[in-house]
Amino acid sequence: MRFIFSFVLLFGLLINANAQDNEAVQSFEQSLNGLRNNIFNGNRKNSSKTISPYYYRLIDPEVYSASAIKGMMTLEDLEGDKRDQINHFIDKSLVGLYLKKPSAVAYSDLNINQEQSVPVVKEDEPIVLPVEKVDDILNNELEVKQAKDIDDNIVDIGLKVEKPNFWKFTGKASLQFTQNYFSDNWYKGGNNNQNLLASLILQANYDDQKRLSWENKLEMRLGFMTTPSDTCHKFLTSNDKLNLYSKLGLKAKKAWFYTATAEANTQFMPGYRSNNRLKFSNFLAPFDVYFSIGMDFKPSLKNGNTFSLALLPFSYKMRWLNDKDDNIHRVYNMVDEDITHDFGSKLEMNCKFQIAKDFFWKSRLYCYSAYDYVEAEWENSFTYAFSKYINAEVFTLWRFDDNRDRKYYDEHLGYFQFKEYFTLGLTYAF
Repeated sequence: MRFIFSFVLLFGLLINANAQDNEAVQSFEQSLNGLRNNIFNGNRKNSSKTISPYYYRLIDPEVYSASAIKGMMTLEDLEGDKRDQINHFIDKSLVGLYLKKPSAVAYSDLNINQEQSVPVVKEDEPIVLPVEKVDDILNNELEVKQAKDIDDNIVDIGLKVEKPNFWKFTGKASLQFTQNYFSDNWYKGGNNNQNLLASLILQANYDDQKRLSWENKLEMRLGFMTTPSDTCHKFLTSNDKLNLYSKLGLKAKKAWFYTATAEANTQFMPGYRSNNRLKFSNFLAPFDVYFSIGMDFKPSLKNGNTFSLALLPFSYKMRWLNDKDDNIHRVYNMVDEDITHDFGSKLEMNCKFQIAKDFFWKSRLYCYSAYDYVEAEWENSFTYAFSKYINAEVFTLWRFDDNRDRKYYDEHLGYFQFKEYFTLGLTYAF
């Protein structure tokens, strides 16, 4: 009876193993043949090697093994332990026997010790195995690349796994327009004027959610206002900014990142003052470039809120004046100079918070010190979205710069400067 069931077991192993594992199954079959011959032919004493109790349940396949059912009903990672690989094939073969010939299984491993008529392995007579094929199997790695390598019955449903895209591209465009008109006899007086402000912000950010992040931002703002009382200019720029910013971060620990930043600043149009023909700035005059390295504290916040504080003790600044106008050189304290190089330290803070529904606060602070002068800006933007396309914004900007001629010092503000505007207009985010 045992002889028949042993061959049924081997047949089940051969049926359930796939082509990739034929070599391992054949080796296993030879080992089982040697085990069967030693057990049934009484050659135990002539063998020199004792078999591990791990394989005892293969001796009597007509015994119902609860562990075999449990092994087949449990989802296991078959790419793990190689013993689990062999154990899976054993369970599969035994369960196949139980299903095909349930009448042949007379005993259960739960009561096998109470059945005196059932032959079991005696502890004083160890089973030995002259063939060492089992050890060869245990010492060889079984490579499983796909689920179908283990079970041919698995159906390919065409599931496609794509690599996640860690890039995020966003943009925001806005256009605001205001206009004032006063009749000639308006009792308080006033100047007719029109104001137009256009802005475009593009961002491309990479974040693998583990170690690497890379932020890129291009910001462009350009605004004009008419000045009827200005005898020198029909209009002046009210807002003029062209900024490109990039920050690369490598996670150090928790919310801290090793970081390197690069930034370039300039403007689009020449800058004038009311009733003054002198030029105070121009495109690429000045053109400021910063390179900095340090640490960035960037915690994870909820509800889309963001906060970043970068401490950059090693910072380089280059300023280039691509204009030969003498007044521009005097304004930026670069008489007879077109380019300057400074080394110092820099601090950057950027944050965005949702104060209430559809009401947001964005803030940016940077401070650069070359140890003989300080240049700092703190801008705040409060935005309320009436709808998806209409919003209102209050913008304020404080600036400090003591790298200037003393004549630009103000009795009340010192080297501080201030700017503010309010807009209501169209906005499109994408």
